[in-house]
Amino acid sequence: MSRHGLLCWKTAGMTAALAVLALLPWSPAWAADIKVQRHTLDNGMVIQVVERKALPIISVELALPDAGAIQDPREQAGMAALTARLLTEGTATRSADQIAEAIEYVGASLEAGAGPDFATVSFTGLSRDLSLGLELMADVTRHPKFAEDDVTRIRDEVLADIQAGDDKPGVVAAKAFDKALFGAHPYALPEEGTEDTVPGLGPEQLMAFHSRYYVPEGAVISLVGDVSMGKAKKLVKAHFGGWSGARPAPQERAAAVPPEGIRLITVDRPVTQANVAMGHLGLTRSDPDYYPVIVMNYLLGGGALTSRLGDSVRDSQGLAYSIYSAFAGMGDPGSFAVRFQTRNESANQAIRSVLAELRRIREEKVPQEELDAAKSYLTGSFPLRLDTNNKTVGLLTFIRMYGLGDSYFTDYLERVRQVTARDVQRVARQYLHPDDMVWVVVANQGEANVERP
Repeated sequence: MSRHGLLCWKTAGMTAALAVLALLPWSPAWAADIKVQRHTLDNGMVIQVVERKALPIISVELALPDAGAIQDPREQAGMAALTARLLTEGTATRSADQIAEAIEYVGASLEAGAGPDFATVSFTGLSRDLSLGLELMADVTRHPKFAEDDVTRIRDEVLADIQAGDDKPGVVAAKAFDKALFGAHPYALPEEGTEDTVPGLGPEQLMAFHSRYYVPEGAVISLVGDVSMGKAKKLVKAHFGGWSGARPAPQERAAAVPPEGIRLITVDRPVTQANVAMGHLGLTRSDPDYYPVIVMNYLLGGGALTSRLGDSVRDSQGLAYSIYSAFAGMGDPGSFAVRFQTRNESANQAIRSVLAELRRIREEKVPQEELDAAKSYLTGSFPLRLDTNNKTVGLLTFIRMYGLGDSYFTDYLERVRQVTARDVQRVARQYLHPDDMVWVVVANQGEANVERP
């Protein structure tokens, strides 16, 4: 059985029941009345608790703010991801099979992973098994073994995944886009690393990364479900209280340079559909303009069925089955990108249509009816981000990692409601740059023949 750094072994009976409980929706009233209790241990680790006692289940997530891929040295891209993936492959006192058996016995799940800005370790199970879950989380977080055989096996799996991605035009386009857009910034490299960097990641390098970035200071553990703050404090302190270590000093990193003019990157592949990614730098998730930006982007291309890009490129012209735009809000400025697939011979027409919509939302004031519909959707769908324990615990982590504040649950709704048509036009003009973009086109270039405007 391949673990991929992720444990999710489950017994049939208990797990079936647990899965049903975990997926049961909570009342939307929770979204407007989320009460986060917080406590900080002496070692700097923060505990966050949201009590939901209706069902005997618990979701827990530990976030390490400095253990994401942004810390990878350029020549060691993939370090953070591989470190996280090896956490559950054995510790100083438990083998991978022993960890799996402990999780399987109670029908729970234990997961570990790293994204661009931070790493996480999480547990989902029955509330009666919280102590076991925290014990296993603490063990894999604090005492991973990084055995040579395990590192070699998982590293080979990662390389196989990377090679498989090279056969997928969408993956090729995404990687080429990030590389061109972010340049010397760490976001330019794929989180999983590359065929050049991953082979050089061995136990010694992983252990050094772990020792430096897996520390309690600044770490946040969030618990949502059938648990009180008193019980959470007692159990978290028992399993993590002896953990020590200070956050490393922030490292300077190269800034991404915004594109000037159109930078066209073409990749020739024998495909019938051109995969296109076009965009530029965006903004950080903590930027106050993020709220009007998400409203503007929903109107532009973020609304799956109702966006302007969808209406123009997909519905009116029939050029693409799917098209969307997105701002990736992260710790450092992320990307703004429009992504779609179209017939090779339609690539130029589709790109021109995208540019036309970017210019229109910059130049024309959005009709109030269209704006009201967008805000209604964004506020009305917000409770769906909180309707399970797993979603809520993930959002708690997100809020803390990006410094969004305790009032986020009410701020989100109020700030979206306050966005005006003038705000939409202002941020469109400030954050959309149709004349300064990176275009990546993975296609049969003989048929696509994409031209700069």
